[in-house]
Amino acid sequence: MRSPDRFFFTKKSRLIKLYKKPVFGMSHLRKTFTMRKKEGLADYRYFPEPDLPEVVLTGEYIDEIRNLMPELPEAKRRRYENMGLSMQDVIFLANDDKVAHFFDSTLEHGADAKLAANWIMGDITAYLKDEKLSIDESKLTPLELSEMLAYIKNGTISGKIAKEIVVDLIAKGGTVKSVIEEKDLVQIADPAAIEAMVDQVLADNLKQLEQYRAGKTKLQGYFAGQVMKASKGKASPVLLNKILGEKLKGSC
Repeated sequence: MRSPDRFFFTKKSRLIKLYKKPVFGMSHLRKTFTMRKKEGLADYRYFPEPDLPEVVLTGEYIDEIRNLMPELPEAKRRRYENMGLSMQDVIFLANDDKVAHFFDSTLEHGADAKLAANWIMGDITAYLKDEKLSIDESKLTPLELSEMLAYIKNGTISGKIAKEIVVDLIAKGGTVKSVIEEKDLVQIADPAAIEAMVDQVLADNLKQLEQYRAGKTKLQGYFAGQVMKASKGKASPVLLNKILGEKLKGSC
């Protein structure tokens, strides 16, 4: 009766069938040996198929296909870098297609790239994370974000007011203009009005004013906070700091 078959694999993964009787007269070595090698292309029959026509791709065809493809991540990262964004901004924006699309759409409406990136990565993302929402589930549109950033730049609203507005826009939608009008959030940019508030705050805080004159200059922040409180956060920070600084300097 024939002995049971045994199978071994060589280094070339070639199956060799051995019997108990000696193979090549070297079974005592308990080794297997490669019987033949395939090294050349011809051994694997890598040659043209005569029944298949040759495929020729023209440069125009390749360009056409390339133009139909979506922007690849590396190209998107390079584009964002060329906008002057930091690597942290680039990675955050480019790694999420939905965020990148929202960002690009915001820029198409004329928004500043760095300002838009800061708001998307900051307050908007923080709110969405708390509410467990993705950016495409937000009711805030790229157009309205662009409008809000424009209002900040032209001084109509402050960054502090914008933080309140953006939450409303994400949760309820609508327009920046309607939220500003509904909540009376237009920034106070009248120097005379701000000066009057500064004078009132200084008059109401004579003790702190004396301490400021004595060298506690950090109290300027306290006075600014009191003016912002009196204006319900609507005083222009730039004008406020300018007028307050002049008043405090003149009081010393």
